[in-house]
This record gives sequence, structure tokens and C-alpha cells, in this order.
Amino acid sequence: MKKRLFILLAVAAPALGCSQKLTGVQPPSLVQNSLQVKYPAAKMVEWEKEGALYEAEFAINQIEHTVLLDATGRVVMHKQEITSSELPQEVTLGLQRDFPSHLLDDLEKVEKDGRVYFQVELENNNQDLKKVYASDGSVANLPFWD
Repeated sequence: MKKRLFILLAVAAPALGCSQKLTGVQPPSLVQNSLQVKYPAAKMVEWEKEGALYEAEFAINQIEHTVLLDATGRVVMHKQEITSSELPQEVTLGLQRDFPSHLLDDLEKVEKDGRVYFQVELENNNQDLKKVYASDGSVANLPFWD
């Protein structure tokens, strides 16, 4: 039985390592090609359909990225993981001002319509908050993108 399982895994492993994983929908080739041109180093792309948009999750140099593209291949939004040292000083000061007793958790840089935002998850005594800040350290009027 173990031998059969090993053989099955050996046969299935190459299929699991393919460069794109789709969840229920195949993006048009225009969308796939656009992603490949804009992010040629993208590895292990996973696709989902979000309303009229296509969401691609992938890694570049072990940094997670997520991109929303429209049907023409135009990037609508892009986010990537960042470290606390990559937060602008204004955002760090805004977070210290607004949430002095919270710890920073997942940090991401979000680009939309030529503007840069920073979304953060904050923790304090089992209380989790999700906030979005503009580059100037003010709270942004942009929904948190999960």
C-alpha cells in the first residue's frame, strides 16, 4: 500500500508544481500574458475570479504578491508583503499615535490608481484590527483588501 501511495505521489508531483493554479476559472490569455509581461519573475501563480476582475496570487523572491486585473489585462490593484522597516516614517508615527498599545502583524503595500497605501493588521489582547493608511500617515478611505 505504501509503495502505491509513493508511486501516486511521484506521478502527481509534476502536476502539482505547475506554474499556474486555477480555482474554477481560466483567465483569458490576454490577462495571463499581461501578468507574465508585468511580473516575469512571478512563481506559482494561483488565479481566482473576483466579480469582473481576475485575482492572481504569486511570489517573487519569496515575497507574496496579489494583483487584480481587468479583462483587458490592466492592473487595477497590486499588493505585496512588506516588513515594518519598509513602512514610511509617517505611517509608523500614525500607527503609534492611533494604536500605541497594539502590535503590528501582517503588513502590505497596496498600489491603486497611482497611489500607495499601507494596510496593517494590529493585535492587542486577542483584539485584531485591520487598518489602511495613506503614505502621509493618515487613515485612508480605502477598504482593507483581504
